[in-house]
Amino acid sequence: MPLDEYVCEFVLHLVRTGAIRFGKFRLKSGRISPYFINIADAMRTGSDAMKVADAYVARIKKPGIEFDYVHGAAYKGIPLAALVAARLAQSGMNKRWGYDRKEEKRHGEKGAIVGDLRDGDTVLIVDDVITTGATKVDSWQKLAVMRRKLKPAGVLVAVDREEMSEADKKLLDEYQLELHSIVRITEIFEFLCNRAIDGRVYVDDSLNREFEEYFGQYGTRH
Repeated sequence: MPLDEYVCEFVLHLVRTGAIRFGKFRLKSGRISPYFINIADAMRTGSDAMKVADAYVARIKKPGIEFDYVHGAAYKGIPLAALVAARLAQSGMNKRWGYDRKEEKRHGEKGAIVGDLRDGDTVLIVDDVITTGATKVDSWQKLAVMRRKLKPAGVLVAVDREEMSEADKKLLDEYQLELHSIVRITEIFEFLCNRAIDGRVYVDDSLNREFEEYFGQYGTRH
């Protein structure tokens, strides 16, 4: 199935800003990956940041994610939550937003959560990528003890690395955290394979084979 236009533009933006890089990268897990994603590189200027936020907004509106509050998971999720809330407001959807601290503040504005989170809110967590989902569950657990009767709208990420094990998926299901993504990594490689972007091919047959080998070992197709 062809990608939506906003997804294609988002992938091109990731490539042009160097937010997705190709080669050999050692991940926190110890795996050697043929690609690396740093969404912060796609947000170095105001206009670039708006392009990222607009992709999140487009995904929220298609097919439609219902929520009251946008939560940014520290740290990369914090600017994402702010930008997404601002761009949503410009499009007529005025949502509250906030974020969590890595460490609970015990003076001034105390607590682990910053923002107007209310009892009964339906919460959408935004972040950059997802690998195992454990950090997203941690974010939800922080929120769940701060207010009563919160409901999850799920987790929205820029890129799904499609590496979650059955245990990872079960953990998200346990907390009713539905995964939403702008684009999956298999879609990115399929879109970029042998495609010239500004005169350069970033994913040739050789790199695509490396990805298929990596994905064959660690990936889980939808």
